[in-house]
Amino acid sequence: MRTDGPVVIALDGRAPSASTLAWGIAEAVRRRAAVVLTQVVASPWTSTFWGTYPVIDAVDAEVEAKESLTRLEHREAARHPMLDISIDVRRGSVVPELRELSTAAQLVVVGAGGPSVRGRTGVLGAQLAAHAHCPVAVVRHDPDGPMPPEAPIVVGVDGSPASLEAARVAAREAWMRGRALIVAHARPTLADPYGEGSLRPGVTQDVDDRTHQAARRVQSSLAGENPGLDVRLELLDDNPAAALVRLGRRSALLVVGTRGLGSFRGMLLGSVSTEVIRSASCPVLVVHDNG
Repeated sequence: MRTDGPVVIALDGRAPSASTLAWGIAEAVRRRAAVVLTQVVASPWTSTFWGTYPVIDAVDAEVEAKESLTRLEHREAARHPMLDISIDVRRGSVVPELRELSTAAQLVVVGAGGPSVRGRTGVLGAQLAAHAHCPVAVVRHDPDGPMPPEAPIVVGVDGSPASLEAARVAAREAWMRGRALIVAHARPTLADPYGEGSLRPGVTQDVDDRTHQAARRVQSSLAGENPGLDVRLELLDDNPAAALVRLGRRSALLVVGTRGLGSFRGMLLGSVSTEVIRSASCPVLVVHDNG
């Protein structure tokens, strides 16, 4: 994961963008990174059978976006004089434009989206995380303010290279924030052999399970690589996505990994990562393993 690019903060002018901006600025301060404030507006041209014509509303939207971002740029520069802040208004489709910006970025920060349906949001975040060239943070509007200092960073691990990369990134995030790190491994519950449904999810009692043993080795490795970092372990028998979403209710950040393979990356985000992005109540950081 690169650490020399800017933090790109994607805004859309709606009220929840304030949470996205605040989270992204705080992250840039922690990383000592430059900031690019961006907004993607519709193309000012539309094509029909008879030709291509300008769309006046789209032109107005671009002007308004530049004015809005300029105001935010000046405000945040006054608040954080050490930050290098710039703006970049794009025309076109949101995901392709943000994907292009992600090429040179170390992080792209987006909002989770509009009103949820049964608690599910983050459709844009899931699409972008599947295609971006860098980690993507999906931020939710939090009416209760920031999480308390004791709220940990949680990372889900399953033994895959992507989850191990996510664990290393999560350790760095926890260290930067001065928070504890919880390494969570959830083993899907098995069907009840007596035909009474699934076994009840909860903390596992199976200390000899090989995947749980591997998770313990991840915990030990992260603790050794990050002296002074409080690294804890959560071993659960539960659906992995459900377990992570539940842990996220009392967490400052959820980190998940996903493997991307060239042009097919958009098809390989992974069901667990997608469900966490769409259902978690805290910010979610998605880390790619591009190896």
